[in-house]
Amino acid sequence: MEIEYIALEKDNNKKLKDILKKRLYISSELLKKLKYSKCIFVNSKQEYTNYIVKTGDKILVDIENYLKSKKSAKFEDKFELVDAPLDILYEDEYLLIVNKPTNMPTHPSADNYTNTLSNIVASHLKAQGIYNIHIITRLDKDTTGICIFAKNEYIQELFVKKKSQINLKKEYTAIVKGIIEEDHLIIEKNIDRMENTILLRETVEKNKGDYAKTEVFVTQRNIKSDYTVVNVILHTGRTHQIRVHMIDIGHILLGDTLYAKHYNICNIDNLISRQALHARKVTMFHPISGKLLKIEAPLPEDMKKLI
Repeated sequence: MEIEYIALEKDNNKKLKDILKKRLYISSELLKKLKYSKCIFVNSKQEYTNYIVKTGDKILVDIENYLKSKKSAKFEDKFELVDAPLDILYEDEYLLIVNKPTNMPTHPSADNYTNTLSNIVASHLKAQGIYNIHIITRLDKDTTGICIFAKNEYIQELFVKKKSQINLKKEYTAIVKGIIEEDHLIIEKNIDRMENTILLRETVEKNKGDYAKTEVFVTQRNIKSDYTVVNVILHTGRTHQIRVHMIDIGHILLGDTLYAKHYNICNIDNLISRQALHARKVTMFHPISGKLLKIEAPLPEDMKKLI
């Protein structure tokens, strides 16, 4: 891909590197890589980043040429490629959005180098001549649903640099133990890591941890089996946010044995064998085209049966 920009009057007499950072959202780290790969041009001429821009200058960044120079860094240097089916919900030259199944981590770890979504995505992307993985959204091993991958690091950076313009919103379906009386509620409580653990999180006072906001809409109550089906909108993206916020209001996710064990909650997995959480929908404005995207992932069978 190539990024083009025509310098405006307000860009006159500014350094090229400032334009690249502020107008094209290129980070200092990526800018350094692009500079050494000789991928930056002004009016069809390769230029240094200290070049003084003039109104009307045609600036071009050849991202494609930079990516070709990185082909020596193969996926195989990091982890094994796995040729397996992908449930692709959306794909173009910039993004790959897939539906992750249960019992599959998003990326490799010390105890699992092969059975991950990233191993399969890597194999898919290599066939397109793409040699690096850039995860935008990730899910816990037993959470199903939408995962977003960028096809190069510039697109990945745009999700940070253009966060307000892209306006990524994530919606989940969850099934929790107990009956929630309210039809709609908002949970705003900070979240932090529990002491003496790497995995577990908990709600904490406002002066600790990270701000977190979760919005919950009840869609179904099963009085007989004592569970509630909810749609959840995440306004922030903290680790285990939905699981922790639901526990805070007294409604642990069905199948969430990790937190059930910590809080001594019994019979949490008699209806479903994993936490009943599914990333069902994302909406966002495309980082390049600005087009509104609405992507949905169908409910997995285990949750569909309960609902």
